[in-house]
Amino acid sequence: MSGKSSIKEQIKGRSRWTILALSMVGAAIFFKIIYLQTSRKAELLSKVVDFQMKERIIDATRGNIYASDGHSLLATSIPKYQVVFDPYQSKKELFDNSLDSLSILLSAYFQDYSYLEYKEKISKARKAKTRYMLFGGSRKLDHVEKEKIEKFPLFREGPNKGGGRFEIEEFRFLPFDNLAMRTIGKLDPKTKKVGDFGIEASFENYLKGKDGKGFYERLAGGYQKPVNLESDINSEPGWDVVTTLDVNFQDIVESALRNQVFQTQAKYGTAVVMEIATGEVKAIANLTRIADSDGVVSYIEDQNYAVKEGTDPGSTFKLATMVALLEKANLQPTDIGVNCPGEIRHNGLSFTCSHKHGELTVQEIFEQSCNIGIYSLMKKHFGFATAEDYFAYLRQFKLDKPSGFQLKGEPYPILKNSRSSTFSGTTVPWMSIGYESRITPIQMLTFYNAIANDAQWIQPIIVKEIRRGTKVEEVITANRISEPLCSANTLKKIKQMMEGVVLNGTAKNVNGGTCQIAGKTGTSQKRVGGNYKKGLYHTSFIGYFPAKKPKYSCVVVIDEPVGTNIYAADVCAPVFKTIADKIFAYDISIHPRLVLKSDVQKLVAKQNPGKIADHRYIAQKLGLNNQPEGEGFTNPRTVRQDSVVWETKNLDKNIEAVKGLSLKDALPLLENKGFKVKYSGIGRVKAYSMVGKNIVALVLQ
Repeated sequence: MSGKSSIKEQIKGRSRWTILALSMVGAAIFFKIIYLQTSRKAELLSKVVDFQMKERIIDATRGNIYASDGHSLLATSIPKYQVVFDPYQSKKELFDNSLDSLSILLSAYFQDYSYLEYKEKISKARKAKTRYMLFGGSRKLDHVEKEKIEKFPLFREGPNKGGGRFEIEEFRFLPFDNLAMRTIGKLDPKTKKVGDFGIEASFENYLKGKDGKGFYERLAGGYQKPVNLESDINSEPGWDVVTTLDVNFQDIVESALRNQVFQTQAKYGTAVVMEIATGEVKAIANLTRIADSDGVVSYIEDQNYAVKEGTDPGSTFKLATMVALLEKANLQPTDIGVNCPGEIRHNGLSFTCSHKHGELTVQEIFEQSCNIGIYSLMKKHFGFATAEDYFAYLRQFKLDKPSGFQLKGEPYPILKNSRSSTFSGTTVPWMSIGYESRITPIQMLTFYNAIANDAQWIQPIIVKEIRRGTKVEEVITANRISEPLCSANTLKKIKQMMEGVVLNGTAKNVNGGTCQIAGKTGTSQKRVGGNYKKGLYHTSFIGYFPAKKPKYSCVVVIDEPVGTNIYAADVCAPVFKTIADKIFAYDISIHPRLVLKSDVQKLVAKQNPGKIADHRYIAQKLGLNNQPEGEGFTNPRTVRQDSVVWETKNLDKNIEAVKGLSLKDALPLLENKGFKVKYSGIGRVKAYSMVGKNIVALVLQ
């Protein structure tokens, strides 16, 4: 018994130690779980997230770009959708009941697989517990298409119950297609997020918004599923940009420019219209010639020549030179300035005009764009040695600085002076007529605009407002310089000269029409390999309209035109005139004011006499307070716009009273006085004569 008892006690003892050990292990596990769920919970969850999820960027919606009216969209972001399906998400009964109809609808909509193929693919994916299927391949759907598919079986149950959902991607859309495309800009083709050029790039900080952060869940097959967590940081949409561009003006400018560059087969063309008083650019067009493999020529917007392309401005620079001359020497337009022989020699080089002009006044030198005339005036009043005062005037005109235009890429003008490393004895005469310098079209236009703006310089701008939703966050106005660029006396003379260019000078071919223009032509030879090449020209016309009360300034540049007429007067001036005429027709604010005639003025417009009773009836109908009284005949006369006096016509005193009467009134009046009446013509009595005793001959008209 003692042996058995000893064994039993040993078993009991071992059992107790085993139970105790197991209890201690269980307690340790329990406390470890508590520890992990409390102290290390955040750490372990982050590891799970790192393993199963990946941080993703939630793209911000890019801001819109509007036209000057604040409503017409020039660029906007539109959503596109891809159809995604989780075949394992729905319950078996719902899945089985919906599979056939879903397969039929998908096949009919996308037309890439048959109904049976769709059914087989979806069934296999569910059995394999695949959590991600892409329908329609790479096809992107618009919002209307998305709404249709949302009504399909399983999709209409929502992503959590049915498994159907849509991945969204935003695309930049230009509602007016390529209209002003180079100015509006596009996004970087690689990232499709950052502005590449134009307003999109220059105002990137406003338009881009602020991206958010979220997570993707990693699924089988390498797919990623967006997961909405409380830790997500929502994106903030970009702000909207309101430009100064007018869609109608832009269409007018592009159409006129495109017609001419096609006709002349030019290398490129650019045109800008600017509102004089505000500096707002209303239209800007840039067209470059390209040819496909078959040699078919077309024109596209791929460079912003107006802002970035500095060239020799040619004779349009003579405006600056002439203003400097008028300021320095107080020249009069009627002063004799030159007897142009057509060609002279300067430092051994030929200095020529288009032809022999003969004797010209100062005004005619400008109108005829006489190079030798400018040369003679510059030599007399500035000299060619240093001409520091001439360069000082150019700096005063702000031609040595960028215009401050808001689009990126505007270069500094290249304008020499006596300290320039390449300054020589030929610099001043050649600069004065538009060579040996580099100035962009927008920079030259800014100077011309200042002249049109009563010599007040103003910065050209293309964006005027920044909005966040409906709230205006920032209003942008053009910088101005209060000090005028020249005196009022000079301004009056130079405006007269610019009008003379169109009336009598190099641009007289575009004179006429309702909208009178003023400006200056410019034709300069192009440089090839550092040398100027005859027959290869850069042409331009810069000016403003209407000439007497200007509202808009404009520059037209056409580079390397081809054909028989390749000078600015024939190439650029007609484009300018077309733009001016069409804008004039569109903008009624610049039409001559029409003064409506009052009822009194209408009554007496022809000053026709007649019976007092008849005139009294007319006056009553018109509501006039002053009405003729008595009997007989009267003639209305205006004293003011709203006042009339009635002159009595008395035949007893003077037979002259019949003048202006109708035959119906004159005939009984004369016959009652004992006269016999003869008449000729139709209308009222214009003249009369006595052709016999008591015989009156009336001439009617």
